[in-house]
Amino acid sequence: MNFDWVSKARRELAAEFEPRAQRALDRWQVQVDEVTLGGVRCQRLLPKEAAPTATLLYFFGGGHVSGCPEYDLPITAPLCVQAGLQIIAPRYALAPEHPYPAALDQAQAIWPIICDATGGDAPLLAGESAGGNLALALLLSLIADEARLPSRLALLSPWCDLTPYGIALSANTRDPYLPAAKIGPYADAYIQVASAADPMISPLKGHMATDWPPTHLTTGTLDALRPTVMSLYEKLAAAGAPVTLTDAPDMWHVFEAYEEASETPRTLEKLANFLNS
Repeated sequence: MNFDWVSKARRELAAEFEPRAQRALDRWQVQVDEVTLGGVRCQRLLPKEAAPTATLLYFFGGGHVSGCPEYDLPITAPLCVQAGLQIIAPRYALAPEHPYPAALDQAQAIWPIICDATGGDAPLLAGESAGGNLALALLLSLIADEARLPSRLALLSPWCDLTPYGIALSANTRDPYLPAAKIGPYADAYIQVASAADPMISPLKGHMATDWPPTHLTTGTLDALRPTVMSLYEKLAAAGAPVTLTDAPDMWHVFEAYEEASETPRTLEKLANFLNS
């Protein structure tokens, strides 16, 4: 496989989101530092003006090939302040240099450490796009291992089906920020020699257990991943899981990262209330 395109994708994401990250830090009163958990460096956010009431493990997006916690500050900084959260955002390993299961292995190493640190209060779990994929895979692995589960799960345009069928569902979408043609190469870079049908790679293929935590999904009518997000919502609802959905009109993939999007303030406030309830 040829992954020469990855460097360009990383440069383009940096050019778009480094300025957005700085604007988020200028607007929201958060303290930012670094911690290492399970051998993985993580960004930690704390609200400056109040003690946090809960801990959120948050995974950034970027197609599993790009991104970092800084680029998600337009999402995590307002959630930190509005919900009063400590947010741990791992700098997980990226493909193609580190394909599946490298990032999931790191997530599984971090989770019990966070659980031990929070004592009797179960941590929260969230992620956007590829980070939503990772959060879902982590949850499925926790359920299989009968381990401690998150108290709530928030997923922003989660990438939940990396199979050829799931990717094909995006073909007719008109997302201005995530062209459907990019999705297949991102999946190839992450999967490489593994099977796309593995629920740890395509969590939509997993079993939605009866003890599934309260979950909120977000998408938009222009979102390239909307077809599979809606499938995830329907599967969770059919299984009796406590799931709610924001399907924002005329909004694109992870529109919450764009402060100029009309639905961003309302949706982030809804997510903060959900995580804090």
